[in-house]
Parts: sequence; structure tokens; C-alpha cells
Amino acid sequence: MQTKKPLYRFLAKNGQLIWIRPLRANDTPVLVDIFEHMSSESRYHRFQQTVDHVPEQRIWREAEQIATADPQRNYGLLATYLDETDKEIPIGAVRWVAISENEAEVAISIRDDFQGLSIGTKMMQLLAEEAREHGFERLSANIDNDNPAILHVFARLPYEVLRVPDGHSSDIFIFLTQPRDPDQGHVDGLLAGFF
Repeated sequence: MQTKKPLYRFLAKNGQLIWIRPLRANDTPVLVDIFEHMSSESRYHRFQQTVDHVPEQRIWREAEQIATADPQRNYGLLATYLDETDKEIPIGAVRWVAISENEAEVAISIRDDFQGLSIGTKMMQLLAEEAREHGFERLSANIDNDNPAILHVFARLPYEVLRVPDGHSSDIFIFLTQPRDPDQGHVDGLLAGFF
């Protein structure tokens, strides 16, 4: 699904107008730019391994594979803002990859200078809605236990979320067919052991 119209726009906590749109096949440079604006720590949280010395050619190749993947099995959203010359500046990307007929795995990357502004939360909410519309019943992710920020993102989703700790990481399951009671607040136990 490719479109020139933004899927969504909102004001981030810092007052910046953010645009969220579907990832396009020509977004390889945009994905590389996001990666280049992530610190070593952010990259480690995202990939669960040190990726500071990856050859540039590999970064471009993997970004191209993500941008040009089959949209029926891989769907991504891109967050951007417009600078003073109306140039689109990339902030972050989120995507799902089908791993079965009913389940997709999710991943998110937000550049460091835009973390903590609820952009990742909004992107994940929109991605979950898109996944549900594509017929998925569950989303999953494997996350680094030293990354409580991503747990806050999942805890704010309007669906039931299950966290299964396993050593230094946790498996997260988001049940798209089970809305969470909005009066419940944060998902019980999701953040347990992090504070």
C-alpha cells in the first residue's frame, strides 16, 4: 500500500508536527538515515547486538530489503517532520513481518533526538491497527530487558499484552483480538522487574 498522503499527523510532546506514512520502495536512504542517527545504545536495544562496525554496504543492502519487501508480508510506517525548506526529515520506522497466517513480528527504530516524545507509541498503535486490518490476530517481538522504554510503548497499546521474560530478553505478545480495558492503566506486570 503506497500513498503520497500521510497516514496520520500529530504534535509530539516537543510541539513538532509529525507525519506518519507508509514505507515506500524508494525509502532506502531514509532508513539508512534513521540508523545513522541512532546511538550505539539505541542500536544495541533494537538489534540486541553491537552493530557499530557494520560495513556501509551491508547497511544499505538491508535497508533496501526492508524498503522493497512484499507489502502483503511486510508492512512499515515512517515518521517524519518537514524542515524549514519543507524537506522530509526521517525520525523513525516501525514495521511488521508476517511469521504465520495469524501472527506478525514487529520492530521499531526511533532516532535518539526524537525518543521520549510518544512518537514510537503512536507509530506502534497505528501499526497494530494496520496489522489487525490485514487479518493478524497477534503481534510479537523479542526485546532487550535493559530497554524499559519499549515496554512503555507496548504498555500503552489498547490491546492485551503478555511479557514472557527469558534471561536477558523478553518475548512480547500483543493480542489484537483482545482490547484492553482503558481503565486498567498500564498492563499489569509488563513493567515488573524494571524499576
